[in-house]
Amino acid sequence: MNNNTKIEVSKKTLEGLHKLAGELAYKSGNRVSLEEAIKSLLEERDHYKIEKSSKKENDIKIFLDFLNQKVTGAGPEDFKENDLFM
Repeated sequence: MNNNTKIEVSKKTLEGLHKLAGELAYKSGNRVSLEEAIKSLLEERDHYKIEKSSKKENDIKIFLDFLNQKVTGAGPEDFKENDLFM
């Protein structure tokens, strides 16, 4: 049984896929099909999502650490209300 299906893409997209397949073939030294080129794009996207997610988590940790730092010279006495407006 054949598990393949057809997709329609524009000529410009097809040209880009062929170019990508050529670049991948050059790097690997092996022939690369258009399906393998598409799979490499999907893998790159998944890798980007993971990388972006871990960067976001790291940024949140840095921000929370910053918020937990104590500031010297900014005690409750520095925030006393005055009687000027009462």
